[in-house]
Parts: sequence; C-alpha cells; structure tokens
Amino acid sequence: MNLIEVQPVKFSFFEKPPASSMNQAFVYENAEHNYEVVKNGDRLSRSDLRAGKYTKVYIVDMSIQNFKDVSEYPSLDRGRSFQIDLSIDYKVIDPISLVQQGAGEIVTFIKKKLPYWLEEITVDYSIEDIKRVKKHIEDLHEHSSMVTGLKQVGIVVSDINVLVKQSSSDQEHDKMFREVDKDRELRRYMQEYELEDARFIASQIQDEIKSGNLFNALLIAEKNEAAADIIKNRIANEERFRMEVQEQVRTMLLDPTVDEVEARRQLTKMNMYFPVER
Repeated sequence: MNLIEVQPVKFSFFEKPPASSMNQAFVYENAEHNYEVVKNGDRLSRSDLRAGKYTKVYIVDMSIQNFKDVSEYPSLDRGRSFQIDLSIDYKVIDPISLVQQGAGEIVTFIKKKLPYWLEEITVDYSIEDIKRVKKHIEDLHEHSSMVTGLKQVGIVVSDINVLVKQSSSDQEHDKMFREVDKDRELRRYMQEYELEDARFIASQIQDEIKSGNLFNALLIAEKNEAAADIIKNRIANEERFRMEVQEQVRTMLLDPTVDEVEARRQLTKMNMYFPVER
C-alpha cells in the first residue's frame, strides 16, 4: 500500500483548497522544492496557495496501518529455528519527511529490514528460549535498526505484537518424540497391567491348587496358555501318582507277607489322600 498520492495543484477563485483530517494530510510542493504541510483538519487558504506557487500536492495517509509477517529465523541451536508471527501497527507523524524521501511504499522498506533485525536477535537464543525471544522483540524494538529507519522517513511504530514458537519442522520433530514417549508410556502401562493381572490369576490358581481343586485352577488359567499347560501337567502327574498309589494299595491287600494291622494302617493313610475308587 502506498501512503502517498500525488496530484497537480489547481488554483481556483471559486473553490477552497481541500481540508485535511486526522487521517489525511496534504503536503504542498513548489518548483523550488519548498514544502508546506496541512493536517489535523486545517486547510490552506487560497491566498497562501497562490503565494506559495505550489505545483504539486501529496495526499498522505495518516491513519494507523498494520503490517503482518510470519517467517522462520535461525536459533543458536544448529538446524533449529523459531517461527515468528509479527504484527506491527505504524503511522505517519512527519508527512514532509515521508514525501521528501519518497517512502510511500513503506511496506517494501519493512520487508527489507525486518529479516536482518529479527535474525540479529534469534541467533543469540537457544530454541528453548521462546519467551525470552518474544520479550526481547517487544521490549527492544524501539532501538532496532528497522524502527530507527522508519523514524527517519517520518513513521513511528505505535504497537507491536509478537508470537514466537518453534518452526514447523521443529514442531513436527517434537511431535514425533511425543508420540514415541506416549507409546513407551502405554507399553509400560500395559506391561504393568498384564503383570498385575497375572499376579492376581496366579494367586487364584494357587489357592485352588492348595484346596485340591485342580479343575477349578484349570478353568481360571484357560485364557493363559502357559498357565493352562502347567495345570494340565500337574493334573496328569497327580493322576499318574494316584494310579500308582491305588496299585500299591491293591498289591498290599493281596500280599500275604504284609502284616494285616500295618497294611490297614497304611491303607487308611493312603485313602486319606487318594481314595480308592470302588
């Protein structure tokens, strides 16, 4: 946007020169490059217009303008950058300086100076120092080469808003790490959950085994293949041992050399653990 519009001066005995306003100033120029500024609602009189021999009038936009930019700038850390979202409000305070230096296309000047100013700041900060970078820009912008250059052409920065964050690539980089951390945390949780569940099931199985309820233990362990195999082997071993005991009982009953009282005593003891099927 150009802040200056140039028009030839036309003198008229019947029409007054245009009145300025808070948002519009007039800078009159004659052939000798003498300037006269009219602003804040004032108007140049017809006699002053004729006496000054003005040939051009520059219509200067005095309203507050806004410049926005989002760019990335290097940090102190190799390969890592800041993304800076900058909003600058500025306005003309010296219309003559603006006209004399032909600075109507001030956005071009800002775009040229801004990268140098911001990079001078960001290269001194680690990527973790986002808040400090923001504060530096907000607190010290008045002393920057860009603001100094604007003042030289009659423009002042009235407000500046800054949003600083990591560059897009750094944000994606950190996002990947966060996903890795989340996966690790989930795996740890699942391992702990499965371990706790296994402890609970093992306790139940152990209680059933102690009570002699092997088939109940097997039902509890059926969802855990390894545990189920252990219980099945335990049942098979118990059954083999049971058969061996029963065979010993039968042999003892049929052996005439075994004392009958002792045989009865051993038989009663065995039946307490492994009753003989009848």
